[in-house]
Amino acid sequence: MTNALPLTQLRDAVDRTVAAGAARVTLHLDFAQNRAKFDAAVPRRRGILPVLARAIVRRLPKGLDAEGFLDLAGRRAMFDEGRIALLQLEDRVWTGRPGRTLDSLGAEAPPRFVTPLWLFDTLNDVTALEDHGIDDDPTRPWRHITARTTAQDNDDTIEVWLDGTHIRRIRLGRDTTTMTLEEFGIDVDELDWTRLPSYQANAGTSET
Repeated sequence: MTNALPLTQLRDAVDRTVAAGAARVTLHLDFAQNRAKFDAAVPRRRGILPVLARAIVRRLPKGLDAEGFLDLAGRRAMFDEGRIALLQLEDRVWTGRPGRTLDSLGAEAPPRFVTPLWLFDTLNDVTALEDHGIDDDPTRPWRHITARTTAQDNDDTIEVWLDGTHIRRIRLGRDTTTMTLEEFGIDVDELDWTRLPSYQANAGTSET
């Protein structure tokens, strides 16, 4: 039987992940729950504004799948979905069409999207956890836990997967945003941090 994971061991894994260097990440952002809540909150009455608000929300994608990089030590991250990209430096966040320069965009605070840095930072505010043991997937025999976090004064549930040494996946229960850390030690200094990433930029990184 697997011994329950203590909170101190999770914190050690967080520290080792930060020390391992920048990581390549994949993200899935599921907006379905937020869309349903917003749609329910808009009054079901006639009028141009309620109708327009519901129409705009329904045209939004149900989810986004993106690739990017997470530099925990440097406090920066980026991801590219193809139609929309995000770049974060410390607490400044830019979103827009891939490839646009940051000078042509306005930084957002707070961000409209869950960012890779913010998602990882939720692990710093874990107050309790439930250990589900090792997953059955032989290709990813990761330890799966559910934790409570008080990040940004919100009481949220997050799911975390560890490979015994590092944090490998984080899923935020509030809107089912999932980030998977694919590899560590990526050199991100050659990336262009003055513009939003694009698939071409990410592909060029693998050749450096």
